[in-house]
Amino acid sequence: MSVLKSIKSFSLFIFLSVSMLCEAAVTVSDQSPIVIGEELLLKSEILNKEIPLKISLPSNFALSSEHHTYPVIFIVGKHGHQYFHTVNGIVKHLADVERMPETIVVSIDGGSPSPDIYHNNMFGNQPSNKWPSWGEPDMYHQFYQDELFPFLEQQYRANNKRSVVAISTSSFFPLNNLIHDKHLFDTYIFLAAADIIGMGHTPNKTMVDGLAIRLSKSSKVNPLIFFMVADDDLKKQKKYQTNVDKLKSKLSQIEGLPFTLRIYDNEGHYDTLIKAMLDVIEIKYPKSLWSAKYRDIVAKPGNALKNLDKYFDQLSQHYGFAILPRATRWNSVNRLGFISTYLIRQNRAAEAIEVAQRYTKYQPKSWQAYESLAKAYEANNNREHAIENANVALKLAKYEYDKKRLNQYIQSITPTIK
Repeated sequence: MSVLKSIKSFSLFIFLSVSMLCEAAVTVSDQSPIVIGEELLLKSEILNKEIPLKISLPSNFALSSEHHTYPVIFIVGKHGHQYFHTVNGIVKHLADVERMPETIVVSIDGGSPSPDIYHNNMFGNQPSNKWPSWGEPDMYHQFYQDELFPFLEQQYRANNKRSVVAISTSSFFPLNNLIHDKHLFDTYIFLAAADIIGMGHTPNKTMVDGLAIRLSKSSKVNPLIFFMVADDDLKKQKKYQTNVDKLKSKLSQIEGLPFTLRIYDNEGHYDTLIKAMLDVIEIKYPKSLWSAKYRDIVAKPGNALKNLDKYFDQLSQHYGFAILPRATRWNSVNRLGFISTYLIRQNRAAEAIEVAQRYTKYQPKSWQAYESLAKAYEANNNREHAIENANVALKLAKYEYDKKRLNQYIQSITPTIK
């Protein structure tokens, strides 16, 4: 017993000694927040109030030129603010690895108002047969169209390709928008709304009925529509399964309608969000069209830059907005910066110059772009232009390590005066 006590005491002494040493040795030398977006209040003259927004921009937004415009994913209502980080994380990662276009993510707290809703006994025991309207949806529609969209276009180069993510009761405004043909969004993503679609704008009529009437009308372009449901929701109430079956039956009969219904096994009400977003992105931006292999493209017969432009012009035509080859990507060969170097190695220096020039056009504030152009000129035996662009890179570089390396490079290509 005494030996055990001694061992315990010795162990405690060592633990305390090590802990004290660790406390003494570990200090924080620098500390700063990790910024993933911005939160702001947008003052609306139409609504006569301030609207809370969270906005996250693409990773390369600050470096990119005005040639780059971005689709927007809106997450509306209280659910939007709650799940902003989740959706933004998915989008940012997949955009960064070029599995989808670089995209702005915006959440709008309070941005999902509703007209009168007849709940049709879909939502527990309610004292009346309908919920009164809130938030004036027609005015919110005007706010989106006349204030929010122009603001995003002017401040963040947003384009007119807009998706909305609507979760549970935050689905009311997007459903109302879709049923009444308001044309705010080109993609509607509904999650956890098996009960909501059984409600309606008039007695004994459901959202499903309204959707079927609206979407059966001829239209030049129908929006993409996704309904993503957890199986746990359908097990709660038989009527929720009936709603989903009715939705599938009615919308599947509409020829040419881009409609997707997914039911997720072993998932709860909000649990489907990540799986659903991954499925939506894969359907909308299939890997067969994305994840371009830049080296394979420039290896084809013809000019390297023209081959890249042809590929991305076809992608742009398919999606209806300008999709450009990536100037830079972390740890990837699929970027203009690498392709310029790759072409130099292939003894295609003149083409490397063209690619590097495009790099500087797309990212005029990037010192790496001008360094790439300098090295392409050097490979093409144009030392004067190499030095000129290396000096531009030096002026743009912020960190001393980069400046030192660029100075060494400039000295190495500058003729020695004897």
